[in-house]
Amino acid sequence: MRLRLLLLLVAGVACLQARVEENVVYAMRGGLAMLLDVHYPERSNGFGIVFIPGSGWHAPLAYDASPLKASGFAKLYVPPLTEAGFTVFVINHRAAPRYSYPAPIQDAQRAVRFVRHNADRFGIDPNRIGGVGGSSGGHLISMLGVLDGGGEPASPDPVERASAKLQAVFARAAPFDLTRVTGRSSSGSVSSLLGMRLAARDAPSSREHRTYWAASPAAHVSPDDPPFLLMHGTADDRVPHGQSEKFLALLETVGIEAELVLIKGGGHGASFPGATNPPNYLGAMVSFFERHLSSEAKAGASPPKLSQRDPRVERNVPFGMVSGGALLMDVYRPDQPNGIGILHITGSGWHSPLAASAPQQKASRQVEVFGAPLVKAGYTVFAVNHRTAPLNKYPAQLEDVERAVRFIRFHAARWGIDPERVGGVGGSSGGHLTLMLGVFSTAGDPEDPDPVNRGSARLQAIVPWAPPTDLVMLNGEYGQGTFGSLFGMRLMARDPQNSPQFKAYRDASPIHHVSPDDPPTLLIHGDADRVVPLGHSEMIAARMRTVGIAVEALVIPGGGHGASFPGKRPDAPDYAQAAVDWFDRHLRD
Repeated sequence: MRLRLLLLLVAGVACLQARVEENVVYAMRGGLAMLLDVHYPERSNGFGIVFIPGSGWHAPLAYDASPLKASGFAKLYVPPLTEAGFTVFVINHRAAPRYSYPAPIQDAQRAVRFVRHNADRFGIDPNRIGGVGGSSGGHLISMLGVLDGGGEPASPDPVERASAKLQAVFARAAPFDLTRVTGRSSSGSVSSLLGMRLAARDAPSSREHRTYWAASPAAHVSPDDPPFLLMHGTADDRVPHGQSEKFLALLETVGIEAELVLIKGGGHGASFPGATNPPNYLGAMVSFFERHLSSEAKAGASPPKLSQRDPRVERNVPFGMVSGGALLMDVYRPDQPNGIGILHITGSGWHSPLAASAPQQKASRQVEVFGAPLVKAGYTVFAVNHRTAPLNKYPAQLEDVERAVRFIRFHAARWGIDPERVGGVGGSSGGHLTLMLGVFSTAGDPEDPDPVNRGSARLQAIVPWAPPTDLVMLNGEYGQGTFGSLFGMRLMARDPQNSPQFKAYRDASPIHHVSPDDPPTLLIHGDADRVVPLGHSEMIAARMRTVGIAVEALVIPGGGHGASFPGKRPDAPDYAQAAVDWFDRHLRD
């Protein structure tokens, strides 16, 4: 009987855990994924709530920073909402100091558009979406209420055609007028967010004052805004409760239905620390949304559409956080694993489109061409994203793939691989990064507080295809725009070898880092490649042979630049099988 009860308990816990859909990608920003978690209720009422935790608009710069969506604010406020039938979407967003305003509001608006566009998938009414936020999250959620937020009907991205306007807003301890934020530590956070400091002497006509005001919810209030429920502690020393009182008066002036609940003695925190006999603020929040999101959607509420998942593919595994954005990998598991892992780096010219709908690198067809044969042969393949230009300059790209190797190595037991046998494959710019992992990356820092960063980023065998190996040579005579965007500087023919430009291009060139302890390397290159000429592979192969590295260069006759080596002759060698054979030779016992 005890065993049966235990099994029932375990099954119940698993069922509850299954109600959270983690790491849903709602936007891509320069190679970083903007993520949200979907918390499903047991019985849906058909309403959605977008939830933005507070963070002072900031996030730590370390890779191991906790994602915003894992905040304690969410853990306290989400359960009452899901218990009442609401589907809650807790989001990450880009954060200062790396990203300035309006990046966080752009991400928050994108999240609402994404939820609205995918309403059927989540089982909610697209016209009944509320929002919850606290502190800086309260500021952002309020902006989603007062900004117009209309979609762009002509956008090629259907998500961007949807509105970002909310239908009801709950804001806790929110700064509504940034020109008046004077609480302890708050003004510094705002100046970091906006990239400028507002001084007492700055007139309303000054650039600083105009910027602070434009970023304030109070500046955008209009009669068509949704109902607001405001909550604030009277002992809040970070965001004074007068902010909520003045915002309430402003809303009421234009006829918006609004209510302010002051928590006597409450400080600045999710649970209003220090409050004396606080009211049931969680219940008030739930009642507010039940009252203002209408009962019309309840009758037509439909269950979420469950996506079909391949159990052999673990998608959207975060291996690092960068100022609110996530670095993701997909893990492809073989049916008969051989205990060896292979990192796959897609070639993208080190760049990605600026649109939020930009494709993920790890979703490239290159993964199918080179990854699928490896998985079939028993290798566990890790396809990764990395930060991209023009938003992110080199060496961010290399730092990210180094982090990926360290993450794979640290979590080797999770995927059943040997941490001392990790290979890498990548093409074009991905080939360049794969080579850099082989010839440049070093051991980790044993003193690093993040245990992942203590591991080595070196690979034990690599297969770069069509890799640029000398960026000075590939740059050409007059300076190439791609590299100018990647490095933030152009290298021109007149620039001397001691110039910052020349040094940056040279230091990023694998050919200048070859040493005798580099891993076995198979280079694959088409002899008709006009983007990265074959000479790049020939030169580095010759240098590797000189220092005694096991290296081979496989030439694809007629092959152009691409994973399929377009134009290759019918008698071209099977390069994908050659990659498998190379890893079999150098990584298997």
